[in-house]
Amino acid sequence: MIYQVTSKDNRRVVEAGKLKQAKFQKETGLFLAEGFHLLEMAVAAGSVLYVFAKKPIAGLNVDQYIVNDDILRKLASSKTPQGVVSVCKAAPSQPIATDKVICLDDIADPGNLGTILRTALAFGYRDVALSLKCVSPYNDKALSASQGAVFKLNLVAMASKEIISLGERGYKLVATSLEGSVSLSSLKLQPPYVIILGNEAHGVSNELLKAADYRVKIDISGIDSLNVAVASGIVLYELNRK
Repeated sequence: MIYQVTSKDNRRVVEAGKLKQAKFQKETGLFLAEGFHLLEMAVAAGSVLYVFAKKPIAGLNVDQYIVNDDILRKLASSKTPQGVVSVCKAAPSQPIATDKVICLDDIADPGNLGTILRTALAFGYRDVALSLKCVSPYNDKALSASQGAVFKLNLVAMASKEIISLGERGYKLVATSLEGSVSLSSLKLQPPYVIILGNEAHGVSNELLKAADYRVKIDISGIDSLNVAVASGIVLYELNRK
């Protein structure tokens, strides 16, 4: 159905506006996706509940609320909304079942998180473990940076003990670290394994570092460290070559 909405106080508009906050995303399992590209990805995944748009969108089989620019700006995060904001339902997490897993340990920057998710998908990963203090993958900046990867990945929130317990299932835990590490290029590794990438400021937590079977570093010169999203691309590329 197509509905015309002119008031910012409309119930649907108010409810959707709350979804810009992580608190309400967690409570409801819903989030906002801005733009036509994310809408296309969300439709393919069966995640769209309804949309707010400047004009009707042909062929879209969900409720559409046609709104003015003021309402779109209220719901969108960008200064120049792309004409559509979708209300989506997060897919329920599934048990980790693949033999290559990426674990994000307390990643704080949503742009980094989204970029890593996009990179993981590009290199064939499906299962992503997110520590309990990770920024939300449904943050608007994370969604934008992921380019819709969130709709194709199995995102699993896990406590450190749960991540460590993957080792009991035969997974090798591989933590990125600058200390006590072997060169990534020299690592001989076969699946199943879990690649652990740490917080931008503090790196991988001590608990996970102690449990790791391997600590690896990227050989670099002229600078102390790399951005975690950049590092993820190098690590996943290098492991794909082996």
